[in-house]
Amino acid sequence: MYALVVEVDNREEDPEEGRRGLREELAPAMRQLAGFVSATFMTAQERGVGIGVVVLETREGVERHAAGFVPGAEIRPGVRVTRTEVLEVAARA
Repeated sequence: MYALVVEVDNREEDPEEGRRGLREELAPAMRQLAGFVSATFMTAQERGVGIGVVVLETREGVERHAAGFVPGAEIRPGVRVTRTEVLEVAARA
C-alpha cells in the first residue's frame, strides 16, 4: 500500500466551509477511487494548516492522483498545496 500525503495552507478558507467540504465532498470522492484503502483529513485552522493522508493499494494509483496536488496549486478557494509526498505504508495499527 502507498499513501499520498498532502499539506495545505488553508488560512484563507472559512473554517466551517472547509470542514463541510472535507466531510461532504472530499471524503466521499476519495472512497470512490480505485484501490481505495483509507483517508484521513486533519486541520489546525488556527495555524492555517491542513493535512490529508489517502492510502491506496498501489503506488501507481497514488502517483496518478499526486500529479494534481503540486505545491502552489489552489485546490479549492482559499486552499493552496504546500507539500506533497508519496510514501510506502510500512505498517498499520
